[in-house]
Amino acid sequence: MNFKEIKTLKDKIMCGYQITRAEALELSKSGHIEALYYSANQLRAKFCGFRFEMCSMFNIVNGVCEEDCHWCPLSKLATIDYAAYQTFELDKVIERVSELHGKGVKRIELSAVHSSLTDEQLDEAINYYNAISAKCDIGLCASLGTLTLPQLQRLKAKTKVTRYHCNIETSERYYPKVCTTNDIHEKYRTLQDAAKAGFEICSGGIIGMGETMEDRIDLALKLRELGVNSISLNILFAFNGTPFETHQILGSQEILTTFALFRFINPRAQIRFARGRSQIKIIEKEALQAGINASAVGEILVAAKSTDIDNDIQVFKSEGFIL
Repeated sequence: MNFKEIKTLKDKIMCGYQITRAEALELSKSGHIEALYYSANQLRAKFCGFRFEMCSMFNIVNGVCEEDCHWCPLSKLATIDYAAYQTFELDKVIERVSELHGKGVKRIELSAVHSSLTDEQLDEAINYYNAISAKCDIGLCASLGTLTLPQLQRLKAKTKVTRYHCNIETSERYYPKVCTTNDIHEKYRTLQDAAKAGFEICSGGIIGMGETMEDRIDLALKLRELGVNSISLNILFAFNGTPFETHQILGSQEILTTFALFRFINPRAQIRFARGRSQIKIIEKEALQAGINASAVGEILVAAKSTDIDNDIQVFKSEGFIL
């Protein structure tokens, strides 16, 4: 697509049009990348304004996982012991959540390494959420695997959790190349059930696992189909001891183009930096002007080191966002 065609497509989206797969593929091949990024930023401003949401995450159920997710250092395929990633005690979680909230973090997500939880583990998570709610008025999110509909309904009824997160990782075509022990359709079902239970839904994927731009477009289209209003875009961190340890980080232009395409396909969604963000600091400001309007910050995660939240705040504000 040339400059004029990109602008025309952007204007149509601003009037309610949904971009097609064929159009997204044409966009991805455009040599007019500055026009693509600028238009993506205009779409973000039109549909989302300048509000920027910061969220943070804590693991509450940890340990080696039974799944074979090729990117993950805690999967059963990993050959290096990452036991150093601890499960945080409740009082420490509450202390850190209060600190982050005071700095402007709007949401906290509690996550579990495992693909699903027993009812007893879910009860423990519910206790964590209620303890946090009693001490801090912060938005609550859950990332607890492929819970059943009754479990999701119980979580909704017994806590103040408003958003449920379950990454679908990549396209349906490419998913068997990154995980064989978990069915991507179960993830779809979980997101659909979470919406039925009354949650906002959050999902996304990882880029840089060997997938093509076409796979990323299909991921973005699936998120649109599922009605996901909060999209997390992770950059693969190639951990030693995992099947993906030799993968090289994507080039800057490919990453920025991916962000912009996600904005064209999901113009109203929050599109957030997530894991692996430390690897793209050199293009972070460009990404903030190419469709990104949310970020995980100060997080304590299995797959990424904690970020400097004070520096993050300075960067986000310098790019014109309101926290």
